[in-house]
Amino acid sequence: MEDVGSVRTAVLREDEFDSGAFQASASIVQAGFYCWEIATGEVSCDPLTLALHGLPENGPSDISSFLATVHESDLADVRDALGLIAESCGNYQIEYRVTSDDGRLRSLEARGRVLPGADGLPARMVGVVMDTTAVHERHEAEKRRLYERATRDRWMRELTSALAAAVTVRDIMTAAQAGLRTFGADALAVIAPEGNRLTVVASCADDEQKEDSLRVLDATARALVEESLVRRAPVLVRSADELITDHPHLAPLAQSAPQAWAAVPLTDSRGRASSCLVSFPEPQEFLTEERALLVAAMGLLAQSLERAGMYESEHALATELQRGMLPRGPLTVPGVTIAARYQAATSGMWIGGDWYDAISLPDGGVALVIGDVQGHSVHAASLMGRLRTAVHAYANEGHPPAAVLERTNRLLAELNTDPDSALFATCCYMALNPFDGTLRVCRAGHPAPALITPRKPPRLLEVPGGLPLGIDREQRYPTTRLRIAPGSVLALTTDGLLEAVNKDIDQGTERFLRGLRGAPTADLERVVDDLLDGTQKAHGLGDDVALLLARLNRPGHRS
Repeated sequence: MEDVGSVRTAVLREDEFDSGAFQASASIVQAGFYCWEIATGEVSCDPLTLALHGLPENGPSDISSFLATVHESDLADVRDALGLIAESCGNYQIEYRVTSDDGRLRSLEARGRVLPGADGLPARMVGVVMDTTAVHERHEAEKRRLYERATRDRWMRELTSALAAAVTVRDIMTAAQAGLRTFGADALAVIAPEGNRLTVVASCADDEQKEDSLRVLDATARALVEESLVRRAPVLVRSADELITDHPHLAPLAQSAPQAWAAVPLTDSRGRASSCLVSFPEPQEFLTEERALLVAAMGLLAQSLERAGMYESEHALATELQRGMLPRGPLTVPGVTIAARYQAATSGMWIGGDWYDAISLPDGGVALVIGDVQGHSVHAASLMGRLRTAVHAYANEGHPPAAVLERTNRLLAELNTDPDSALFATCCYMALNPFDGTLRVCRAGHPAPALITPRKPPRLLEVPGGLPLGIDREQRYPTTRLRIAPGSVLALTTDGLLEAVNKDIDQGTERFLRGLRGAPTADLERVVDDLLDGTQKAHGLGDDVALLLARLNRPGHRS
């Protein structure tokens, strides 16, 4: 029966009913004989046929008694099959289920031939009924085994792909957790010795309680992990009873602990040992194929975690190097409230060229600057540091915005002597007079700044610009002049924030402007944090981001 819950009816041709072949098949199952008189419903059969249907040996022998034993989900199909049988002569095969004395479902198969009466119409069906429960159970077990194998193979492919793409420990454990149930497991922890202690390097579980219990490392976890490290071989405990047998001192914990465990030793590229402990809520067989797949999966996990550790160390170093080139501490300027952030890309040795600055000018104003050097490398970061220093120096000399950008542009053009290593940069430079709100803006290939005026929606300023710095040594940059009202906020950012939404700068700009609503009266520190956090949680940051907000304070307001 291809589906245990179905009834199969087959009409067989005369030449398909081979008694010799049938007898050979029947020899491996229990079979009883019967004769059903269609007109009267009377059934003549041997004791085995009655027993197979759970009927007493001297019990009733009519078709309704046999139908009463059929499982309710199969009954309608059996009735339909009998209706077909009563309509024409021929050979038939029916599969159905009955409930045995112990409450289990028993699969039966009836094969017979409908014989005609004197009038040539169907009169009786004679045949045999066989108990095919064992056969179906073997078939179902084989189907389950093949399905489980295919599922595990598919999961291994998916896991390999996910681990290859993952660069953080969190991403890796998310991928591992997705496959826990493929092995019937509910929790996993990678545990490494540190001196005389065992430390959980990474873990995941179906729920927080299980994960917390793994982090604690109870006596069971410690014993299994230590044994795997000493033996340098997997330690497999199939059940709580086996745990008690092999580790009697853990008997008090066996009743409240998981039902099976696997501790698989791991070795990284430097020869450092660790162990992956997997717990199961049900006893496990740990067949040869399953053990091999489990060990292979844990090996992939170990390699990925080692790579992630290197990535995260490099990322932390890159971030510190980048931050060392940016202004330290809060930016303070009389008459202006400023909040700024630099956010590194989410992974890898991505030292970027984004920067921001707020420079006190000789005339009492403030220069708000944001820039982005092309590329992500040590070279890009070092060039960013030189450009930031140059802009700072030219601004302190009292040059107007256009002159500051033109001088910085010539400097970068002169540095780009090798076409193969030449880098370019975008920049937006704004000179704000806090006393009267006058603003002068120059832009070199950089995204336009936004203005948020009290009681008006945020908008991008229409600021004509020139080429990015370093392309054309003689490039000139037009200056846009305007006056902003007290309470207004200026917002400058790099394209890393605007392109975080599926690399679509239009969607990113809309998101950026929505996040700026209410900025004239809000805490700017919270606004910049919300802008970065919201983007990173929803889409991740594939590029560095610099962000600077500046609010022109109202007279008498302290910044």
